[in-house]
Amino acid sequence: MELNEASKATENAEISKEPSFQRAYETVASDIAAMIRAKYEIGDKLPAERDFAARFGVSRPTVREALLRLSLAGMVEVRKNSGVYVTSRQELANIVEAGTGPFENLDARITIEPEIAALAAGKMTDPFLAQLADAIAMMRWEHSQGQEADVGDRRFHVTIASATGNATLVSIVDQLWKSQLESRIWNEIHRRMHMRTYWPMWLADHERIFEAMQSRNPDDARRAMHRHIRNIKDTLLKESSPAKTKAADEDDTL
Repeated sequence: MELNEASKATENAEISKEPSFQRAYETVASDIAAMIRAKYEIGDKLPAERDFAARFGVSRPTVREALLRLSLAGMVEVRKNSGVYVTSRQELANIVEAGTGPFENLDARITIEPEIAALAAGKMTDPFLAQLADAIAMMRWEHSQGQEADVGDRRFHVTIASATGNATLVSIVDQLWKSQLESRIWNEIHRRMHMRTYWPMWLADHERIFEAMQSRNPDDARRAMHRHIRNIKDTLLKESSPAKTKAADEDDTL
């Protein structure tokens, strides 16, 4: 009897354990940090992203996130059009939590949001169209003030999810935006970027999505949303690259 109770207690404890999870870029960051401590000195240039990607069996965007995390921790310096250089040999345990990687977030968005857009287009109503138009107007106003269009942009995407009538999808899109805005790596890339250059392109993307919603065309909405998120990802890859390469040549995902 006691043996059965002990067995059940052990079984229940195992069931209640949270599954372990580590982001891919965090694992790669740990591995690169170990390499730095083992074989590199301060001032040394690290291998190219493609070499790390081949070594660890991951995509180059994942390597990019790992290097940016190490940059945030002061372990490396990412120099535009030059490469990545060692600035410290500190233990990785000292590196602060960087949050969701921007490319893993965009991969999630490009998987989920085009289908949400297609569903929303098929259920679109005039009141939701009015809200989308207001969100685009907010984006234009934010740009006119020299600001990122974070308020209008987030409102636009959450409104599309709301138009599906599915509260779970609304929660997913809102959480993706929250993770994006709270990501230290995302903010670090934006700090390096010439953002104003891309405002017209991203605004045009939203207008194409709006037109697809207005025509209630699910296929056009899906394509427009996919193109928009892909444009964001390509831009971030280009602007965060330490090498003189095009973003499209560097990306090997989605």
